[in-house]
Amino acid sequence: WLCKHNPEVDWTKEEVTISRCPQKCSTLEVGDWIYATIVHLPLSVVEIWASQTTFQWLAQAFAANTMLQEFQDVVPPYLHAFEDMFSKALFDSLPECKRWDHTIELLLDSTLSSCKVYLLAPRKQDELDMFLQENLDSGHICPSKSLMASLVFFIKKKDG
Repeated sequence: WLCKHNPEVDWTKEEVTISRCPQKCSTLEVGDWIYATIVHLPLSVVEIWASQTTFQWLAQAFAANTMLQEFQDVVPPYLHAFEDMFSKALFDSLPECKRWDHTIELLLDSTLSSCKVYLLAPRKQDELDMFLQENLDSGHICPSKSLMASLVFFIKKKDG
């Protein structure tokens, strides 16, 4: 019906105007009835809509159907000698400083490109804060002075 009649919806005035109907549609007259239903969704459904993207849904579906594989099965044979580089133990420690460590100098008078800030549901914000604090404490990350933000995706873990 919406596609056929293509109504104009003014959300601020809470008005629906049917001015773009095809010629074959009859004109509404005083006394005609238009049936509508107001749906009140539970908060949990609205929260899911606000925090779940198609990308996240696909990633969760993929993760649910993915079995854990051994390093030797996933990585090409010529990289098997570097297995220790991908270990959890090695990940939990930072490499030593080397002579080629460097900084990236930014231009002081450059203009930043705008980016959208995505608000998170309180539970997701708490999870993000806990994750960031854990990684700040371990030294894996350091506080950023950047005015730019990175998008963070939440993917449900298999263990809940």
